[in-house]
Amino acid sequence: MKTYRVILADDHSMFRTGLRTLIERTEGFSVADEAGDGRELLKKLKGGRSDLVVMDLSMPRMDGLSALKFIVRKYPRIKVLVLTMQKDTSYFRQAMAHGACGYLLKDDAFEQLVRAMQTVLSGGQFISPSILSLVKEQLEAPAKKDRKEPAIDILTKREQQVLRMVATGLANKNIARQLNISIRTVEVHRANVTKKLSIKTTAGLVRYAIANVFVE
Repeated sequence: MKTYRVILADDHSMFRTGLRTLIERTEGFSVADEAGDGRELLKKLKGGRSDLVVMDLSMPRMDGLSALKFIVRKYPRIKVLVLTMQKDTSYFRQAMAHGACGYLLKDDAFEQLVRAMQTVLSGGQFISPSILSLVKEQLEAPAKKDRKEPAIDILTKREQQVLRMVATGLANKNIARQLNISIRTVEVHRANVTKKLSIKTTAGLVRYAIANVFVE
């Protein structure tokens, strides 16, 4: 059985210790290293092989978003799971747009961390249900819907993947890289999604994705 190597990046050493204990008692995972800030994290990534970075956004010397952008550009094979106290949806959108594969709140860490790691390492995205609820509240229109939304089953599996990624803020080029397909193919899938769902705006796609694609 493959063992995934994880690097933890958080400026609170006691919190890292708790995460390390949880991860290392889970079959198939080991903690390869730890970092207390963004710069130290990037230095640790140079030193050895790792499969997943679990990192905070609020760190000294180099913040998590800056480190995330560097990791995605320099080490595209490594998955990044954000683990933060930031419940502000703007942080969530920025993190996902810059290439994070998951966004988990620290309040939920010890209940959901293992599941989140397994999800992102298998190629999926994990978003804390609390964040999804906040995004949904912000996007819900006050007016009543005039018609029933199309069922998600009318989309292919690949179209559902593209919809999910569009909804988290990823640009077409980033979607193409994550799915290992061409940008043109992403554009075709995205056009098919908007046509099948009769939804022309990104806000509408986000609203639909939260209600029909994202699951806890």
